[in-house]
Amino acid sequence: METNYGIDRDNIILIENNYRRGMGLFEKEVKDVVTKTYYFYEVDISDDYSLYYFKDLSELHLKNKADQER
Repeated sequence: METNYGIDRDNIILIENNYRRGMGLFEKEVKDVVTKTYYFYEVDISDDYSLYYFKDLSELHLKNKADQER
């Protein structure tokens, strides 16, 4: 968040943390408390608990939300 969006770590709060059972994925929703912007991530952790990948899905979620509001 700090690198990609220039948001200070102290301004980020975790809104939702879901584990997708059977897929081994975590879905995380975080919020920038200053701009009130939401960000969505998918995180996959290997069997040895090392990070496999971290995917930013913010644009996709925001696009879907805009489409639903039409």
